[in-house]
Amino acid sequence: MNSIIMQDGLRYRKPAWFDKIYQIILVLMIIMSSGFPLFVNNSRFEMIILVITAAGLAYYRPNLRTAVLYTACFSLIMFVQGAWYGVFYFKTAIYQVLLFFTAAASVSVLGINFIYTYNKILLTIAAMAVVLFIPILINPAFVDKLIALSPFHSVTTTEVYGWKTQSHNILLMHFPPDFFMGLIRNSGPFWEPGAFGGYLMLALIFNTLLHHTLLRKENLIYLAAILTTFSTTTYLALLFFTMAYVFVHIKNPIIKWGSLIIFLIIAFVGYQEIEFLGKKIGKELKETKYQALKKGGDTRMASAYLDLKEIQENAVTLFFGRGSHPDTRVQGADKEVLRTNGITDLLSRFGLIFFIFTMYALFLSYRHLASAGEKKNQLAAFALATTILLAFSEIYFIYLIFKILILFHIATLHLKKQQTPLEIVSRQPRASNLNTITN
Repeated sequence: MNSIIMQDGLRYRKPAWFDKIYQIILVLMIIMSSGFPLFVNNSRFEMIILVITAAGLAYYRPNLRTAVLYTACFSLIMFVQGAWYGVFYFKTAIYQVLLFFTAAASVSVLGINFIYTYNKILLTIAAMAVVLFIPILINPAFVDKLIALSPFHSVTTTEVYGWKTQSHNILLMHFPPDFFMGLIRNSGPFWEPGAFGGYLMLALIFNTLLHHTLLRKENLIYLAAILTTFSTTTYLALLFFTMAYVFVHIKNPIIKWGSLIIFLIIAFVGYQEIEFLGKKIGKELKETKYQALKKGGDTRMASAYLDLKEIQENAVTLFFGRGSHPDTRVQGADKEVLRTNGITDLLSRFGLIFFIFTMYALFLSYRHLASAGEKKNQLAAFALATTILLAFSEIYFIYLIFKILILFHIATLHLKKQQTPLEIVSRQPRASNLNTITN
C-alpha cells in the first residue's frame, strides 16, 4: 500500500522503500542514457533499461492499453519507413519501436512519480555541478586535481574529418574537447553545456508547473547551475519562460504590459551586448547557406535549412520521415555530419504526422503538470514553446527522457481505471486521514 501525501501540486504517490529504490534507479538510468556521454546512444544500456522496465511491468501490472496503442501507431510509421527504404532498415525500425515502447512502459510504471524523481535527481546533479565548477572557474588548473582525486576517469578520443579530439569524464563532471577553449562552461555530467542547460530547464519547468510558482528554493539551485553553462539557447529559454510565466499571472494590465516591455528591452540589450548571445546567433544566420552547402549543415540554422529541404523529396519522406539510419537520414554524401536542430530533426526523422502528434502530446503533458493551478492551457502552451526553443539546438527527441515527456499525459489513465484519479490538490491543509491506493 502506497500512501498519498498532499502537496501543492499533483498528488505524489509516496512509495515504499523498495518502490522508491526501483524508481530512482530506473529514472537515473533513463537520464544517463539521455545525456551522460558514456551512455548516450548506447543500445546495450538502453536494452538494460527496457529489461528493468519490463520487470516493473510484471511486478506492478499497470494498465498498458494506451501505451500499447501508441506503440502500435508508431510501429506503423516504422513499417512504412522499412517498406520504403528496404530490408536493411528494418533493424533500425525495430530498435526505434523498442525505444518508444520503453518510454511508454516507463510512464505506465512510474506514473507522476517520474517527474518528482527526475526533479530530485537533477537537483542533486545541479548542486554538485555548481560546487565542483566554481573552483574551476576561479582556477582552471583545479581540473587536474579533480581528475586526479576521482576514483573514475575515462578518456575518449574522437576523430572527425581527420581531426582527433579528447574529452575527459569523471561521471560527476564531463570535460568536452573545447572545455578550455575560450569561455569555460559547465557541462555537469552531460555531453556539453547546452545539453546540461536543457535538462536543467526541464526540471525548472516541471517544478514551476507542479507547484504553480517560480519562487521555489529548488528553482534557485537550477538557476545557479543554468547560469554556469553560459548556454545561449538555455539563457533565451529561461528568459522566455520566466517572462511568459510572470505575464500570465499578473492581473494589473499596466504592470502586465510594463513588465513585458521591460523584459523585451532586457532581451534586446542582452542580444546586442552579450557576445555569446547576439554575435553568435547573428553569425549563424549570416552563414546558414555556407554551412549548409559547404559543411553539410553542422549548425542549427544550416541543419534546419537542409532538413526542411530534404524532407520535401517526396510524399513518403514528408509524412513518414527520412528515418533514423545514417544512410537515409541525411541526403548528401556526408552521412556522418551532425544535424543539430532538434525540431527539424524530429520532423525529418519521423515525418509530419508524428511531428504534429509530438507537439500536441507535449502540450497535453504540460497541461497535466499545470492542472493543479490556474490558466493551465496558457502555461502549457508557453512550456511547449520553451521546449521548442530548447530543442532548436539539440536533437533531444531521440532520447528517452523526451519520449517519456511526450507520453507523460497517459500517466494517469491506468490509475483512472483503478478508480483512483489524480486530483487537483488544495493548498489548504487537511486533518483527515489520507487515502491510499494499491498499485
